[in-house]
Amino acid sequence: MNEEETLVAELECLEIRYLSRQTALRVTQTRPPDALLADLIRQPSARVRTAVIAVLLAHPEYAAAVPAALQRLSLQERLLLEFFYTAAMLLQREYAERLQHFVVTRWRWLLPLPETTGAWTLPSVGSSREKLAALGQAQRRWTQTAVNWSGTYENVVRHLLHHWELEEQWKTSL
Repeated sequence: MNEEETLVAELECLEIRYLSRQTALRVTQTRPPDALLADLIRQPSARVRTAVIAVLLAHPEYAAAVPAALQRLSLQERLLLEFFYTAAMLLQREYAERLQHFVVTRWRWLLPLPETTGAWTLPSVGSSREKLAALGQAQRRWTQTAVNWSGTYENVVRHLLHHWELEEQWKTSL
């Protein structure tokens, strides 16, 4: 079976259901958090790589596995995980109230990574939104692409929350 399909099926076990799949594959458990985070980052598909942000927002307890996940990755992959982790941390602050509604028992604040590659730094002052924009610009320089990274980060949290809200409406309408 395709690794991407397996990962997306595992994400469904974690209540992250906004990614479409080509098969009806079901899994009953996920790989350990550090392996899941590292394997998501290694995926060739951007939509699956960025799901790392959704995992950290839906399961902030997985932040404890980030140092071990970083050890599994190449330097380039580590930097990508650092960008996405930082995006999740900033998005969590921006969308805290809506996220807490769905992540009640698992809620904890994502803290800045204690060690990073040092390839970029966030401004020490400014709102979460301003810091997200600066992060997006740093990732844009690093990737040397014209991608709107801050929009990409926002897209992940919007899809995640929209899907959870639709599921909640569906459950209450039964």
